[in-house]
Amino acid sequence: MKRGLLGVLIGLLALTLAAQPLFAQTRSVYWNAWNVLIDQVDTTQNSFRVTENYDVSFTGPFSFGTANIPTDRLDRIENVTVTQNGVPLRASCTRQPGTYCVTYEDGEINIVYYFLSPINSSREKIQVAYDVHGALRSYEGGDQLWWAAIPSEHYGFPIGAATVKVMLPEASTPRAEIDPVVTYGAPATVDVEGSTVTAAATRPLSGDEGLEIRVQYPHNPNAIAPAWQASFDTQRAYDENVLPLINLVILAASALIGIGGTLFILIRWQTRGRDPETGPVPTHLSEPPDNSPPAVVGALVDETADLRDIISTLVDLARRGYLVFEESKTEGFFGIGADRSFVFKRTDKPLDDLAPFEAQLMREVFPRGTLERTMASMRNTFYKSIPRLQRDLYSELVKRDFFARSPETTRATWTGMGTLLGGLGLVGFFLMFAVLDISSLWLALPVAVGFVGVVAIVAGPHMPAKTAHGAEAAAKWKAFQRYLSDLQSFAGEEAAAERFEQYLPYAVAFGIERSFLRKFEAVPMVPPVWYYPTWRGGYWSGGYRPGTPLPSAGLPGDLARAGGGGLDDLSGGLAGGLEGMSDGLTSMLNSASSVMNSRPASTKSSGSWGRGGGSFSGGGFSGGGFSGGGGRGFG
Repeated sequence: MKRGLLGVLIGLLALTLAAQPLFAQTRSVYWNAWNVLIDQVDTTQNSFRVTENYDVSFTGPFSFGTANIPTDRLDRIENVTVTQNGVPLRASCTRQPGTYCVTYEDGEINIVYYFLSPINSSREKIQVAYDVHGALRSYEGGDQLWWAAIPSEHYGFPIGAATVKVMLPEASTPRAEIDPVVTYGAPATVDVEGSTVTAAATRPLSGDEGLEIRVQYPHNPNAIAPAWQASFDTQRAYDENVLPLINLVILAASALIGIGGTLFILIRWQTRGRDPETGPVPTHLSEPPDNSPPAVVGALVDETADLRDIISTLVDLARRGYLVFEESKTEGFFGIGADRSFVFKRTDKPLDDLAPFEAQLMREVFPRGTLERTMASMRNTFYKSIPRLQRDLYSELVKRDFFARSPETTRATWTGMGTLLGGLGLVGFFLMFAVLDISSLWLALPVAVGFVGVVAIVAGPHMPAKTAHGAEAAAKWKAFQRYLSDLQSFAGEEAAAERFEQYLPYAVAFGIERSFLRKFEAVPMVPPVWYYPTWRGGYWSGGYRPGTPLPSAGLPGDLARAGGGGLDDLSGGLAGGLEGMSDGLTSMLNSASSVMNSRPASTKSSGSWGRGGGSFSGGGFSGGGFSGGGGRGFG
């Protein structure tokens, strides 16, 4: 009995010691407070000093910090200083402890500072200060200081409390009922006491929230206006005043596009817009008819490269060993508030043998050589990458002789022609109505031109025509789609289970992934090795260690990011089937679709001085035009 108890205790001790490296390497950052002071404001020489004070709690090992600030809306930054717990660091680019290095690259200043000694799970007070020249804006109605004191990029880690204080010269005190004082970003209160302006966040900031402050003060006629201001104001005025009107005109013109050469368009579709006839094709195929990637198949079948095809490529690349999907889950209280989060992690497999659109997707998901990326970090950013990926996918369709011309190019040509005719019809309508003594018959002419445009737009999506090779391939792939959609009728679950991973990306491309996954919940099979549900414990509990790091932008190592797990060696064996995992995979695919296509909402002011003026003297009326900003992080 005693020997058995001793064996249990020894086993528990061994497990505890084995788990220590995992927890030791988990890293996170929490800003207890992030306070910014802007003082030494010289309105004539156009300069001020910024002092950023961080009170930071670190969990895990860290050796350096970094700050990067864009310089497109300022002239220069100089006199940088960095302190740690009140001890000044030395200016040196030797990467030695207790030093900091300042470099200028790609339109921004980069500050990398190295702690006095490597830290591990400690609380530190850090100060980064610098002089800013040429960021004050000069307008006759009132000059402005507009500074992104806390950038939204702080690598996903939250901020407990934040304040921004601006100390202006006495002669530059904001005037009540004249000079606005507002903040953008996180909600904040604004207080103006004489020439001192204080903005305080009313709640903690999430991992992607920032805080800008914009202060107007009496105009200094001797102030040196920044060189970039004129072009910025011109573009800003265009974006806020002219562009919305142009968009409204375009929308109105598109609504009128519609008549004219309807017969010509129909004949054109009948003779050139229809797919060639194909020979007999089986009603279903239990194997993929050729080696086309899932994204190509999805775009071939519906003639559109959409987000579903892009996501199917991610699944296919994971299956082929280029990346891993890692899932974490929070159960919530009695199942209420349960939440899943996902991380994409690179393996060490080279990208040399990928098709161009596949390699481009990997570069978009893992920019600048990064090895892991949370799905949450792609929100409101990844949508910019989608048009390029779509173009690459259409090029692949032409390269494989499925289309003689890109379907998107064909659609765009007809849509463009329709838009042009619509605009001509609208202009003609107003010209005739305003200048001529118009009758209803005269008005019928521009209406007829507009109608032709509408017909062209409606016909545009149906105009892409496959080649004979493409039409035959599409028919065969549709037969394979029918097989995947109705495996029960073909008694195919067990046979398909052996090729589950190969077929899953095609199910995603066809839009039937949910029902496809459900079919395999009770089928005994080995789960895919590229899917890491850490919440299941066992083999997956430690997460997946990404591939060997690549050098990045002169930094000494990878920047920590919220949600990252430990990178300890994994142990344990694969067991069980897909039961319980289909919800996670389905959630991952649905989340990817929502996050990748999300776009940022327009910025609105988050706080203001109650006694301030109603509008600014120049520089636009909404957020997003700040100087400063950039990103802050630790590694």
